Amino acid sequence: MESTDRLPYIGAAAAYRGTVMFDLAEEFEIGFFLSYYRNFSIPHIAQVLADTGEVHAQPSKRSMDTAIIMYELIEDGFDGARGRAIIDLLNRVHKGVKGTNEDFLYVLTTLLVVPIRFCDVHGRRGTTSDERNAATVFYAELAKRMRISHAFTSYDDAAEFLDDYERRFSAPSSEGAELMASTMSLFRERLPRPAARLAAPVLSVLFNDPQLSRSLGLPIPNRVMRASVHLGLRLRAAQLRRRRPRTRSRFNPGQAGSGVYPGGYGLDELGPRNRVS
Repeated sequence: MESTDRLPYIGAAAAYRGTVMFDLAEEFEIGFFLSYYRNFSIPHIAQVLADTGEVHAQPSKRSMDTAIIMYELIEDGFDGARGRAIIDLLNRVHKGVKGTNEDFLYVLTTLLVVPIRFCDVHGRRGTTSDERNAATVFYAELAKRMRISHAFTSYDDAAEFLDDYERRFSAPSSEGAELMASTMSLFRERLPRPAARLAAPVLSVLFNDPQLSRSLGLPIPNRVMRASVHLGLRLRAAQLRRRRPRTRSRFNPGQAGSGVYPGGYGLDELGPRNRVS
């Protein structure tokens, strides 16, 4: 019988899956993408990522693997067979990686806070307090499974931690600029063709944070660019509100289609080739 201290996590994980895979699936997809870039703004984290050489050598695979790993966990939970395999993979990949407990907690916090903030500003609707609480419990559990201590106990605490961490550490770096240059093509591919050449200022608008834009080497957008992007996002949100609710999860484990895994993937294909056994 499941112990009672596990029940809050089980309910929160199910609620978070509903938000990410069904109710706000399109918004969370963009939010996770933005959280991926955010790590490049922290010089010492960018240095670790650059030293591995993986982002430069295989930018599409690195980005796709990061997304798949998160979606696998959200879809299956931490106690299913696939979820346990993903947690094992994460712990092996991060074994020996330079970084403090605070650094690892920051990376997790971007995954919690950034997508929710995107939904609240640009989504078809904002997130509810119950949805934010469920997300917080989910990432606190992930922190525990990854042996990251002092995890946040409320969404507001997590958001405050993220903002404080970035105030202290976000800054331009050559490594961060190189990582952005290697991966900017991934963002261009997500934009309508006429807007692809404006990828850098569009991304800067989405971040809505001048310090972050400077740290990532992005231009500070002018008022015309900001207004244009915001208009496009409002139209997109209106279109999403008119769609019928999803009846199937936006993620099919093992079947993520892309140029990286056009025929699907096995869990053993995820992550760097030089990961610790």
